[in-house]
Amino acid sequence: MRFKMGAVLAAAASLTFGLSGVASAAPAATDQVAQVPAATAMAACAGPVSPDGGAGACFNPTGEHLLNCDLLADGHHPEVYYFRSTSPNTLRHISDAPEAGNCVDHDLADIPESGWIDVQACNYEGNTELSCSNFVREYAAG
Repeated sequence: MRFKMGAVLAAAASLTFGLSGVASAAPAATDQVAQVPAATAMAACAGPVSPDGGAGACFNPTGEHLLNCDLLADGHHPEVYYFRSTSPNTLRHISDAPEAGNCVDHDLADIPESGWIDVQACNYEGNTELSCSNFVREYAAG
């Protein structure tokens, strides 16, 4: 599933507050910033959501930021897997655990302007994979 995430994630965030896996991966070397609300953070990016709607991965192509988002207050946590154009054979993994309705922003600034990432969003219960999207290719744009 690929789409602009702003409206969908705003709806998921409001619901949160109102009411096949990969065995191993290289750790992601990214700069992590504080948690931000999913509806705010994901308004200008695109990427996959896990089929159960609990996890979102979103790439902002201008600035090369990858967001790991917990979209539902379901007690589960999101994880992101991705490949990047600068090392296309290395699977990277982001496993921080934002609170429900929030995202953690990771700066992937060393992706070239013509680069890309293939990204997957997964929802986990502890170490058990519950639901994973397909990989989606997103392109850097400036």
